Amino acid sequence: MTRIDKGIDVTGGRSARSSFLIILGLVFVGFFIGQFVGAIASFVFAMANGMGIDEMTDDPNVLYDYMGLGEVLTTQMLYTLVFTFLTPWFYLKLIAKQPLSSISNETKLDPKLVLATIIGTFSFLFVNAYFIEWNANIEFPEFLSGFEEWARNLEEQLAETTEKFTTFNNFTQFLFGFLVIAILPGIGEELLFRGVLQNSLHKLTKNAHVAIWVSAFIFAAIHLQFYGLVPRMLLGAVFGYLYVWSGNIWYPIISHIANNGIAVIMSYTISDVNLDETEAVPVAYQIIGVVVFIAFMFLFRNYYLRPKHSLE
Repeated sequence: MTRIDKGIDVTGGRSARSSFLIILGLVFVGFFIGQFVGAIASFVFAMANGMGIDEMTDDPNVLYDYMGLGEVLTTQMLYTLVFTFLTPWFYLKLIAKQPLSSISNETKLDPKLVLATIIGTFSFLFVNAYFIEWNANIEFPEFLSGFEEWARNLEEQLAETTEKFTTFNNFTQFLFGFLVIAILPGIGEELLFRGVLQNSLHKLTKNAHVAIWVSAFIFAAIHLQFYGLVPRMLLGAVFGYLYVWSGNIWYPIISHIANNGIAVIMSYTISDVNLDETEAVPVAYQIIGVVVFIAFMFLFRNYYLRPKHSLE
């Protein structure tokens, strides 16, 4: 049997169905607790900086007007730590009675594959740009106009919040931003969505592809951005395949950090270039990016799934 057939058991002796339902419940509970902790921290920071209760009652988004970048990043860090670190730890340690290391069959990292993963992740930006543009321009029929208006308004609010997260005035802010936006989510979200959720789905469905795509959908949906749902789901699927093929949680973590980190670096250094816009990059570069990404995924898969004797 290949690694993609086996999966990794995170059930802790429970049935696959009950394990998945527990994990799914913890994902949503952890999300709301993380949001609550972040909201409380935002409220405390804003109140300490002079915000009035009546102002917040009129417009909850006024919180950010009373917070500096460091405070905004701190609230995001608290949310990430509670949701994506505490949730998988709670499940593995207290429910499944397994160490965090149990979600990896492999522990060694090949330096060449690490570099290839970073390059492959960067090249995927050119692939995903088309899906980002398509998803952002979806229009709904008239009877769903209410949902479309709600989704567009939420998208605009989240875009404004994201801009506050990524407007760095100095190198220290950039380093803190890189930690909060790239490193912590890269580790935490992979532990939760690939290491715990995807594995439980793999055990339940006995189909790696179903597990990868369903967990990628949940990963995308939990961000509450309909107009970024498809590209984020595709990104989650890439992380999922890297994990299933290698059996090593560190490869999707590295890919996730690289994806977020590239965006943070570009916002700090060349903010006027947006790789999400297909017209911003010459067609030749786009073609090269697509070819490099396909080659990377093909080579990565073959490296890990070829017969064992060829790896020795």
